[in-house]
Amino acid sequence: MSLNWEEEIAKCSMCGKCHSVCPVYLETGEESMVTRGRISLAIALRDHQITMTEALKDSVFSCKKCLRCCKICPSDVNFEIIIQHLLYSVAEEMGIPLLPKLVFRWVLPRRWLFNLMLKCAGIGQKIMPAKERGLMRHLPMMFLGDRWIPTLSKDSALKQFGGVHKVANPKMRVAFFTGCLINYVYTDIAEAVIDVLNRLDIEVVVPKKQLCCSIPALSLGDRKAATTIMFKNQDAMKEEKVDAVVAACGTCTKALKHDYLHVLEDSWQEMSDKVYDISEFIEKFTEYKTEPSEEKLTYHDPCHLFWALDIHDQPRDQLKRSGNYVELEGASNCCGGGGVFTLLHYDLTVKIMNKKIDDIEKSGADIVTSNCPGCVMQISDGIAGRDLNVKAMHTIQVLRKSLIDGSKRQLKEEVEVAS
Repeated sequence: MSLNWEEEIAKCSMCGKCHSVCPVYLETGEESMVTRGRISLAIALRDHQITMTEALKDSVFSCKKCLRCCKICPSDVNFEIIIQHLLYSVAEEMGIPLLPKLVFRWVLPRRWLFNLMLKCAGIGQKIMPAKERGLMRHLPMMFLGDRWIPTLSKDSALKQFGGVHKVANPKMRVAFFTGCLINYVYTDIAEAVIDVLNRLDIEVVVPKKQLCCSIPALSLGDRKAATTIMFKNQDAMKEEKVDAVVAACGTCTKALKHDYLHVLEDSWQEMSDKVYDISEFIEKFTEYKTEPSEEKLTYHDPCHLFWALDIHDQPRDQLKRSGNYVELEGASNCCGGGGVFTLLHYDLTVKIMNKKIDDIEKSGADIVTSNCPGCVMQISDGIAGRDLNVKAMHTIQVLRKSLIDGSKRQLKEEVEVAS
């Protein structure tokens, strides 16, 4: 795949079809906040017709990198290459803010330092006054506005589950890439991934040396930090000698599958071919039986899984076998989450999120699932804000509850044959 951003710009016919799918443009109606407008700005910047300004920087950072525009573009423009070039340009010409720069270059590459920082944040959460709804906390107005956020886990997933989880007669050996949210917040998702795979006779290794996937650094244009992190993760994954690498985060999966190739190139190709979303892996390599519950389940498509990796049927298949599945209206519409975007444009985040919560409420579901912890956190924020009686979970957690294994599965098969 070409990484030449100017070649991608040359493909654009300025037809404006991207306007119909861009979640940011649909809220703002601003040309500078849609693919065609940003391409026009990139051309003007290249041709020295404009200079880098705060307004241009805001246009660049308002892109969610959801990749909808790439999927529907009739000219097959890979806008991801263009927006990443613009992010690098912002970083080079205007600099990276000091705090993110310190975090990306000093904290993220050093797991012990990242652990310490999050441990301090966890202590701060405990002593800070906050209202609570379920597992979500509402911070005072001076912190993150009206946001409801989850509680940090006492111990990280790597501390709890790092290492090898053996089974008697393993069919495969896989590495589990946790990502940051699962490692520090949703450790129960990590537990579900390991438990389900073990029950399906898959040996799981959780590499203790793995780091953040590097997407936060890329999203602020910090090429140096992202490259350092990618090389460290490459070493961590390659030394484990595994048949596959699974992730339970849409963004992490997409990063490991595609983004690492842009930097690590051929040295990562073999590993890239082994990367799978957890639902994708289970459907491709395992067989299983379930006992469906009566709970009404629905599913939200993470942008990076649906639009970048074409993963949509596999999680739905698992939910249909786990309970009373109902399709969510606008399931592939963005939930409004997205790391740096959420921090810089929370007003737009809320507007996009509210439409998703409307659809969830209309579905009547007891549980809404997603294959991305970022989406789970975003949807949980919206659910808590409205005080709805709906749970947001990862699909693997629902499958775990319904999965039949071992002697119980054999007994069920014998009963079915006898009947």
